[in-house]
Amino acid sequence: MLSDLLGFGSYCPDGETQISCPPGSYTDLYEQFACRRCHWGWYQIQAGQTTCLRCGLGQFCPNATQLPQSCPAGTYSDLYGQVKCRPCPKGYYNIQPGATYCTKCFLDVECSNSTVSPKPCATGYYNPLYAQTQCRRFPAGNRTIHIPGCLNVNG
Repeated sequence: MLSDLLGFGSYCPDGETQISCPPGSYTDLYEQFACRRCHWGWYQIQAGQTTCLRCGLGQFCPNATQLPQSCPAGTYSDLYGQVKCRPCPKGYYNIQPGATYCTKCFLDVECSNSTVSPKPCATGYYNPLYAQTQCRRFPAGNRTIHIPGCLNVNG
């Protein structure tokens, strides 16, 4: 019979020797013969624990024995307990690690790379739609003018 001293966060595989649950596992019950592994998207970096910790927003947890990692630029995690981050959809971007969402690209910018800020369309090109990855060439006879600041076109 297991000792009355065998407590939470420990197990006794041979019925006599108490061992702390290793990182990546836990037990929240007395007198266990084995520890439970942390579920996917959860982690525990310390031995002898009674719970695992859930991976947070903007993070992913590919390994239950390591701390969460921030989602890299161009990806995001909008749910708890993720094992990998989702890539930004085409026409969206984020430049900061640990993002929980991606930003939609505006008009007259090019969003060909989801890991950098959008860049304005070059002279002679335009973009009439949101969330586009490339600018379009103006038809012959039309052109663009880049003027910094605001411009009142109504007079």
